[in-house]
Amino acid sequence: MSKPRTLLMIIVCVMVFAVFMDMAADAASHKPLDWKGQYRSTGMKDVKITVAAVKSILIDPNENLKQVEKACKVAHKDGARLLLLPECMLTGHGAHRPTVEKNAEPLPEGPLSQAVLKMSEKYQLCIVVGIGERADGVVYNSQMVVDKGKFLGAQRKINLSSDEWRLFAEGRKVEVFDIGDVRFGITICYDNSFPEIAMIHKLHDVDLILTAHASRTGVWPEVLTPEFCAEKIKTEQNKYEKMYRGRAYFYNVYILTTNAVGSATEGLEGVISNHAGTLFGVGPSGEVILRTSATDKFIDEIHTVELKASKRRFNHHATRNRNYMKVKEMLNKAFKEAGY
Repeated sequence: MSKPRTLLMIIVCVMVFAVFMDMAADAASHKPLDWKGQYRSTGMKDVKITVAAVKSILIDPNENLKQVEKACKVAHKDGARLLLLPECMLTGHGAHRPTVEKNAEPLPEGPLSQAVLKMSEKYQLCIVVGIGERADGVVYNSQMVVDKGKFLGAQRKINLSSDEWRLFAEGRKVEVFDIGDVRFGITICYDNSFPEIAMIHKLHDVDLILTAHASRTGVWPEVLTPEFCAEKIKTEQNKYEKMYRGRAYFYNVYILTTNAVGSATEGLEGVISNHAGTLFGVGPSGEVILRTSATDKFIDEIHTVELKASKRRFNHHATRNRNYMKVKEMLNKAFKEAGY
C-alpha cells in the first residue's frame, strides 16, 4: 500500500475515533438530544431525595408546618437536595369547602408559603409541598416549589377527581423545574391516571417525575385492625407499581411517590377524607428503588434515596428512536379525525 493511501486511512480512522469519543462524551454527560439536535438538560448529577409521607389536617395548618419541618430535619441530616411532601400538605385535603377556602393563600405571599421559604433557606433544601393556592379569584390544588429561600413556582392539578371540582379550579399547564442537580416535573394524584402528562414531562427532558398524592380510601371502621390496614396499604402499593414501573422505563426517568397519612378531617363533621399513606419509587429501568415500610398500620414515613445519574441511559432502548415530530403529526391527525 502506498504511503499517501496509508496516511489517508490513518486520518480517516482518527476522524472516526474523534466522532465516537464525542458521542461517548455526550452519553457520559446525560444530556439527551431532542429532535432539533439541541441540548435541553443541564445534566443530572447523583442526587439524594427525601420522600415524606406524613399526616396533615384541615383544621390546623400550623400543625402541618411542624410536620414539614420534621421532614426538613431528616432531609438535612441525610444530605438530601430535595424534599417531596404530599398533596395539600400545608392546607389539608378533604371536601370541606369552607375550610379549604379559608386555608388557601396566594403564592408565595401567604404565611404558610413564607414559613416554607424560610425552612428551605434554613435547611438549604428544595421543598416540593402541596398547598391550596389562591389566584385568579379561585383556589388551585398546587404543589409549591421553593429552593434555598427562593420561590420557583407551582404545579397546579389539571384533572380533578370525584368532588374536587367543587373545591378547586383546573390547572392548564405542565411545568418544569431545574435546580442544577436534577431537572423534574410534578404530577398530582389523579393526574397520574393520564399517561399523556408523563409524555409532556419527557418532552421537557426531565430526569425525575415527582408524584404527590392524598389518595382517599373511603370510610374506615372505628377500630383499625391490622388486617384492614394491611389491605389498604397493599392496594396503594399495587396501584403505584402498576402505574409507575412501565412509565419510568418507557420515558427513561425516575419516579418518586408520596401519599398523605391518616384522616385529614379530624374535628370536622359531615366529611370524610382518609388516607393510607405509603411511599414508592422507581428507577429508569423500571426497577423498584423505594417501598413503604408500613405493613399493617398507617404510619408517617420519611425516607431518603440516592438517584444515580448513570441509571438514565443515553442509548435507552425505549426512547432512542422515538420521533416526536411523527408522534405530533399522528396525534394531530387522530384529533382531527375524532372531531377535536
